[in-house]
Amino acid sequence: MTTLSTSDAASGAPLPARVRTYIEALVRTCAQDRAQLVSVVLFGSAAKGGFSQDVSDVDLIIVVADDASRAIRRRLSEDVAQLEAVHGLRPVSTEPPGGLRARVERAVGHGFSCFVCTRRDLISGDVARVLDLRPLETLFVDRIIFAGIVASAVTVWGEDLVPRVPVPSVRRFDVFKALFGFSCQVFLSAMTIPVLPDATKYAMGALKHSLHSCYFCYHGRTAALEEEVNFFQRRLRASRTLVDLLALRGEYHRSFAFVIGCLPALARLHLRTALDNRFPLAAGRSR
Repeated sequence: MTTLSTSDAASGAPLPARVRTYIEALVRTCAQDRAQLVSVVLFGSAAKGGFSQDVSDVDLIIVVADDASRAIRRRLSEDVAQLEAVHGLRPVSTEPPGGLRARVERAVGHGFSCFVCTRRDLISGDVARVLDLRPLETLFVDRIIFAGIVASAVTVWGEDLVPRVPVPSVRRFDVFKALFGFSCQVFLSAMTIPVLPDATKYAMGALKHSLHSCYFCYHGRTAALEEEVNFFQRRLRASRTLVDLLALRGEYHRSFAFVIGCLPALARLHLRTALDNRFPLAAGRSR
């Protein structure tokens, strides 16, 4: 039987106990669903050594056999969502799947931390297939997102397919495409803040992923959020919005002022990133 890797790829530090316990339960869930598991790929903060017990997600790609039906993959995704709630990684939702909150969270990508794809999907390097995106959603996805995922990815169980995943080069166009997508998410957050208690979190997520994307363009990798904030605080004029982002992650409350402040912060981040770097950026490049 394949054993679970005990350390992350980026820092070599042991996986946090909470992450390890969750992944072990996930592997058991796959067996119960009769999904032929090929590998489990960890990415994001838990793979970079910047995992926070209170605010970090455990970002995973679950790779199953090529003959796994869509019904099996859908059931596995639903079971994993329940498992996340059991392990305190996702709030328990009482709203039906088609409700306003679910639709908005799908639109902004909030709460999506686990993706199920086949082996063939992963090694295709097609972000739409790996993340199971709808055609309209794919139009808004820039190349930096997938490049950042692969750069931080580490296989913690099963066959190591990450080195075989092709990643397209990042263009300057992708920096502006990302700016457009994140700005749309913030506008949606501002529109829904009177009715959705987590609307400020949607803007926080947009700004966090913007920092990841821009930092990646400078360094060819992502880092812990605090490190990325410090980097841009030094490179740009000090931003109150970036400071507020870290504060809200520690003690969340609704803040319309923060949501609105995200718009100029996004513009500064992406414009400076587009001007400072030479494009295209080759996949896997690190400075």
